[in-house]
Amino acid sequence: MVKIGFNTPIQAIGTAFLAMKTEVHKQTKEELVTEEANIGQMSDVSKLSKTSAVEALSPSPNEQTVIFADPINGNLVKLNLSNENINKLKKHFGGGEDNFYERKDRTLRLNGEVEAHVSGWFGDIAYKREFLQADADKDGKLSKEEYNNTKNEFIGQGEAHGVGENIISIKEQITEQYVSVSASTRLVKYDQTGKQSSSIEEELNRTLKANSNIDSYISLQEAYSVSGKKNSEVVLAHAKKAIAHDNVMHGKRDNPFKDKTLEELGYYLEKTDSKEATKILEKLKAANGDESTLNMDEREVLGVEIIKAQERKVDLSAIKEGIKASVETTRFIDVKG
Repeated sequence: MVKIGFNTPIQAIGTAFLAMKTEVHKQTKEELVTEEANIGQMSDVSKLSKTSAVEALSPSPNEQTVIFADPINGNLVKLNLSNENINKLKKHFGGGEDNFYERKDRTLRLNGEVEAHVSGWFGDIAYKREFLQADADKDGKLSKEEYNNTKNEFIGQGEAHGVGENIISIKEQITEQYVSVSASTRLVKYDQTGKQSSSIEEELNRTLKANSNIDSYISLQEAYSVSGKKNSEVVLAHAKKAIAHDNVMHGKRDNPFKDKTLEELGYYLEKTDSKEATKILEKLKAANGDESTLNMDEREVLGVEIIKAQERKVDLSAIKEGIKASVETTRFIDVKG
């Protein structure tokens, strides 16, 4: 039975989504006042792209309506952001009226860097993830069938490294971005880590919330945070499911210290903080490299430490050069099983 330790290192690596590049346009208060007077609340909707169908419904008590420019056509977009996201943006960009100009109807006209930030993520979702194109009936809502036509998905490759039945490291890394949801064959899809978004507005709120450091990238860790769980918990769940499907490289590799000399093992374990591994190595040295003197648990302890050293990119060629210079004859350890 496969065993995953409590302290097993778990990594989530890569960028899932990337905000659309958007120029910062900083309007003066006078320009914002003039825009409000000349365009007005109702006219904002008419200025939307006819293909977007992005029009805010009345906000709930936990939301506020915001207005910003579409990064592609410059038309004004109006939708609702959660109070949580708005407060997060105000804390980062500053909550003054030069960034959040409040109109008479209490909608917030975003300005400057905060507008560019929100507009960039809107562009990513609407155009790069193809939410607008997927909305076939242009009602602003995505059915399950329409959502399957978005590119709100990515492909990752997972690896679980182990010795015997013990998994000692797990890694998941993105290999392809903007994949069609319907075409994805991943065991656990991105949208299954949380509730599937049914609109641009919902996905924008989810993206802004996940974007913890408020930059232009959604990392794999941030993407998995939408489930409300730590990324390590999500990756671990993926690994367990993959192991069940035999899709992880586990139990298919030679024992990691097979055909390594005692000197090589010593170099690998030189910086280990495992007293147990050091003790076992001394036992092996005393037996002149006879691995039959080690039980299965002792073999696995050494194997775990060697793989950890390999993960730290220990240069084996340098090790061999050092051995060549100081050792004339060596005995290789042939590990069986």
